Parts: sequence; structure tokens; C-alpha cells
Amino acid sequence: MNYNELREELRMFYWHTVDDMSDEMYRKCMETLDKRYIEGMNSYEMKILQFKTITELFQPHLFKYSPFYYEMCTLSSHCDGGARVDRWGHVHAGAWTYWKNEHLFVENNPEMWDKKQKQIEELLYTCCGAYNDDLQHFNFNVRPILQGGLKSVYEKAHESLKTAETSVEKDFLTSVCEGLICIKKISEKFSEKAKELLKIEMDNEARKNLQRIAETASRVPWEAPQTLYEALNTHALMRVAFGSLEGIGPNTFGRLDMDLYPFYESDLESGRLTKEEAYELICKFLITWDLHYDHDEKMVLYADHELENTYTLGGCDLNGNPMFNDLTGMFLRATEEEKIIYPKIKCRFSADSPKEYLDAVNSSVIKGTSTLLYQNDDATIPALIKAGRTVEEARDYIVSGCWGLCCQEVEKPDFGAYVNTLRAFEYAVHNMTDRMEKVGIKFKCFDDACTFEEVYQTVCENCRLLIDERNRVLSSGACVWSRVDPHPIFSSTLENCIESKKDFTAGGAKYRDDHVVFVGLPNIVDSLLAIKTLCFDTKTYSLKEMLDAVRSNWENAEEMRQMAMKCPGWGDGSKEGCELADRFNNDLYDIVSSLEGVYGGKIHMGHLNYSEVRYWGEQMLATPDGRKDGDCFSQGLTPSRLKKVSSVTDAVNSFASLDASEMAGNTVVNIIMPPVSPDICEAFIRVVAGTAIQSLQLNCTTKETLLDAQKHPENYPDLIIRVCGYSAKFTSLSPEWQNEVITRNFYV
Repeated sequence: MNYNELREELRMFYWHTVDDMSDEMYRKCMETLDKRYIEGMNSYEMKILQFKTITELFQPHLFKYSPFYYEMCTLSSHCDGGARVDRWGHVHAGAWTYWKNEHLFVENNPEMWDKKQKQIEELLYTCCGAYNDDLQHFNFNVRPILQGGLKSVYEKAHESLKTAETSVEKDFLTSVCEGLICIKKISEKFSEKAKELLKIEMDNEARKNLQRIAETASRVPWEAPQTLYEALNTHALMRVAFGSLEGIGPNTFGRLDMDLYPFYESDLESGRLTKEEAYELICKFLITWDLHYDHDEKMVLYADHELENTYTLGGCDLNGNPMFNDLTGMFLRATEEEKIIYPKIKCRFSADSPKEYLDAVNSSVIKGTSTLLYQNDDATIPALIKAGRTVEEARDYIVSGCWGLCCQEVEKPDFGAYVNTLRAFEYAVHNMTDRMEKVGIKFKCFDDACTFEEVYQTVCENCRLLIDERNRVLSSGACVWSRVDPHPIFSSTLENCIESKKDFTAGGAKYRDDHVVFVGLPNIVDSLLAIKTLCFDTKTYSLKEMLDAVRSNWENAEEMRQMAMKCPGWGDGSKEGCELADRFNNDLYDIVSSLEGVYGGKIHMGHLNYSEVRYWGEQMLATPDGRKDGDCFSQGLTPSRLKKVSSVTDAVNSFASLDASEMAGNTVVNIIMPPVSPDICEAFIRVVAGTAIQSLQLNCTTKETLLDAQKHPENYPDLIIRVCGYSAKFTSLSPEWQNEVITRNFYV
């Protein structure tokens, strides 16, 4: 079907109009909220005031050629709901409560706040907020609303309120009820808007959409949706309304093919909908979110093409059976045919995945259009079970954001919690005592090590120091979150919050575990093997000679550098590389398993990082693996580009040597191989299922193609590359980002 009119309408609104409208709404709301604020209000009372004011002042916007109602003109085009990101222009009234109270983070422990700031500035770890991941990466659970409507959640909270004893319990549950009532009113305002427009609208298609909206928005999502259309719109409205009211970013629609299938099946059985009409709805739904930005816009900075919008397909059902239904195929087909980049698709797979499913997933990738992520059930589910999730919870996991691994109904870990073990390693290699003093961590150097074992144990001790310090610092401020900015709407659909009468930010969820994802394992393993091989096995150089060469950025030591890069390493399939990587990974697991997390629960580890692969790399000094000052490092568990491993078999065999069950925080791997046949790609994916690769970012292209695309971009309009947590047109990447991709390993 031709969606040109819808595309043009969305394009004009999101590329040229909505940002000005959201700015005006922001100013109006902030002025009103400040006037209505009463000194002494607690955070829950402030959140209720915020909910009511935004609901009162927003003006609904409806599109002539879209059947969906959701656009509140409260968020800028690139904003997912996460406010307070000034560098991207993501500011809106949903941050009012946070801004009023954020001083509490500092006042709680000024000394620790200062220490945290210094440690983050020194690239030792990340925190997507003050002390918590309090901005984005929220896996809002729509399932209770799909099953019983907002009304069922409201009634549950209202009933719990009757037995609340403390003022905090009462405030939390009252804010839940008020927040849900506000979403009911938001939906009703869309119904009234549609009725107004019907009085003047003459276009037949527009009238059909308005009539549908006028009738549906008056009851859904307060009442449970009954049709595929109503369920899709529930996802759309909840994403925008939740983000606008709470001021945080919901970055996943969950398992759409699983959750929407009962509505689709009921529609077909009743004759309300044909398969063709269902596919049309899905196309319009995806186009709606994809048109929030221009695919040809240049990607220059940290996350210019990041919209934080995802959903998960495939995998298995709660009984462990492979899941592939009509909707799975429709979402994949629509993404390929309509050239959708957002929402990002997370395609779960296993060795038992149906061939038809894998062929549908692989179809666009082998054509050079890589718009999805492969997530390995056979590696991921055992890790979640080992981490303490029930079998059913583990089978029902989702991947949100870039690689956020969670069981959506029972938890919300801190995502993007990078721990830069490579930075700690760099401090030791370069004996950076002045920087250690600045951050308050005395890492041990290994200049005087007499054996490789001493070097290795020092690296592990430094990793423990870093993780322990990070937990100590963040724990000191994480407890303040609920006093700053609670999230009652988010909490209302998260298991155990209403039952425990506690907001998620106060520890109300079923699980309170931590994710720690490491940066640098490939480079550290390669560096250690270079030291072991050249300084202790062959004794070609002394440890001092190698450290001096690295500290001088390999000046006058190119021969040594070349030898270091040719030593056994991670990803080359060598016994030495596999054994040391496995040992180091096991030791990291033992470290995190022995520590308590920021929220008092367990710590789950993984290996991944975002565009820090460039931006942190540019600020870090040379390492013994042959890396020079400012060079990129490896992303997640991806083998270093310095090794120039040519065989994808060697790389995959290396990943089979790791214990995937230790990595419940998820791991990411980039692989580029040439375009292959559907059968070969299917076979490759099934082989990957037997390894520790969890999140696979697969690109099927050649270096020659990318170099030609640099020279003749007009010939490659559909060449889409999985970059770092998201996909983008190769021709839209800045020269620096194009070169980052081109210098990766290309396997055969």
C-alpha cells in the first residue's frame, strides 16, 4: 500500500513543527507548576501536581491519515520521554519534580557526590543519572493494561490503599491512582478532539480515522482493548503519556508478536479484520515512530541517531516452545518493505528456531540492510535462571534500549552501567598515581612483577577495587531517589510494587539486582597475552622494556608493537586466547558474585559499551596489545580490530569457550561478513546459538562496498549498518564514524 500521505504528514510535523510546540508547552507548564507549588510538598504530592498540570494544559494532535491517537505535543521529535538531556534538547515538564528536588542528591553526602563526579569524569564508570539510571531505559510493562485496562490497575491500587498504614504508603498509592486517572483524561481529550475535527473534516479517509478515534479514545485504555487496533494504540498512547507525565523514557514496546497475537486472532475469528488489514495497521504503526527523525541526518556526535525505541520478536513462549506467528512475520516484512529503522527490533533466536523465522530475520541483513539485533536464547535464558529468575521469567525476557536485558514485569535494572576495567588497567600500565589520587582509588601497578601470574592477579585486584568503589559511591546516593522523583505510574504495573505499597524507586519491585557491564575485556586479554608471550614465555623483552614502550606510545618500538599484535589473542581461536579470556571472565564473575549491589541485591555482569568505543578510546593512552593513544577499543566482547582475525570460524569458536551463564547482564558482539545465501546465514546463526554470544550485531557487507559508498553515496541509499546499539544509513555517518566501521574486522 502507498503510505505517502501519512509519511508526508508525519514528516512535516516531526521534522518542522513539534519541537516548537513542545517548547511552548514546556514553558507554560513550568510557569504553572511553579505557581501552584506549595512549600513543603513531598515528592509524591509534587508528582501528582505534575501529572494534573500536564494533563490539563496539553493539546492533543491528530493526524488525518493515521488511525492512532497518542501525540500530546509535549515531547520534542527525538525525545522518548526522558527529560533533562539538555545537550539533545530533551527538556519537558515531566522533569519538574526532579529539578525541584535534585539538590537532595548533593546534600545527602556532598563529599561522595564530588567523588562520584570525579570518577565519572575520569571514565571509570557511567551512571545514566545522578546515582541511578533515572532518565531513560525504562521497560514500561503494558501487559496489565492490555489484559484489564488502566481501570484494573487503578482498582488494585485503590484496594491496597485501604490497608496502607504509613504516610509514605498512602502517598505512593494515591499518586498511582491520580496518575492513572490523568491518563484516562488524556485519552478522553483525544476523543473530544476527534469529535471537534469531525465537524469540519471532509476527507473520507480522515473522517474514518476520526470516527474510530472518537469512539475508541473515550474508553481505551481505561477499559481493556478488544481489538488489534486498540491494543496497538494502547502501546502508542502509553509510550507518550507515560513519558510525558513521569519524565522518563520508556524504551521498549515489549514482546509485540506475543502480546498482540490474541487480539489479532480474535479479530480474524470474528471477521473484524483481514490479514491484509492487520498488516496495514502494523505498517502505519511502525512508520509513525520511524518518521520521528530523518534517516539522512548526519550522525556526528555521541548518539545523534538514537531514539531509544525498541521491541522484541520471536524466541520462545513460557513453555519453551519456539515462537513464530503471523504477527512476527508481519513486523519483519513491514520493516524490510517500508525501510524502517525505528523502532529497533530485537530478534530472539535459538538452535531450534523455525527456518521460516530465521529466513525472515536474515532477509534484509544479507542484503546489506542491518536494522535488527540478534539475541541468543540458548545463551541468555540459562544466564537469567542462574541469576535467580524463574524459568518462566527467563523465557519471557526482553531486550530494551541498546542491549538492556530484563524480565519486563518484575524488574528494572540500571542499564548503561559501564565499568571501565580498561581504564583501571591503563592506570596500572602507565603508573598514573596523580590520577589515582584524584579519583580516590589506589590501583596497584605491576612494574615490579616477577611472573605473569603476579601481573594477572594485580589486574584482577584492580578490577575488584574499581567495582567495589563504584558500588560504595553509588549506594551512598541511590537511596535518595524516591525523595527526589518517584515513578508511581511506572511502578503500578511492575510486580510487587502495589502489593508492597512501595514505589519502584523505594525498592518496591520483586527484584532489586544490579547490572554491571564491563568495558575492555578483549583489549585486556590481548594485552596480558602480549606481556605473557613476549616478557615471560619467550623473554624477547623485559617487562620494563614493554611498559616503557607503551608509556611512550610505542615511539621507536614499532617492531615490538607488531610482535605484540601477532601474539595469541581473544577471538583468534587459539588455546591461549580462549583459556585466558575464560579465566578472566570467570574471575570477574566471582568478583561481582561476592559483592552486594547498589540496591542491596545481586550483581549481574555483562560486556558491552556504546559509542564510548570511540569517545572514551580517544581519551585513553596506549595499551600493551599494540593499541596507540586515542585509538578505538573493542565493543563488548568483539575481538580487537588490531588482531585482524580473518576467519569467522575462529571468532565463533572463541566465543564457545566462555560460560554464557555467567553473563546475565548481556554481552554484545559485532561481526561483519560478506553477503551470503539464506541457507548459509541460517546455518551461521544456528552455530552462534551454541556459543556465549548473546547480542549479535551482524552486518553483511564488504570493506570495498563501504569504501565505494564513501565515494559515491548516491549509489547506496539503503546501505544500513548496525553501528553501536542502533542502526543508521552508512551514508549518514560522519567520516569519523564511517572510518570506525571500516576499520573493524571483516571476516570470511
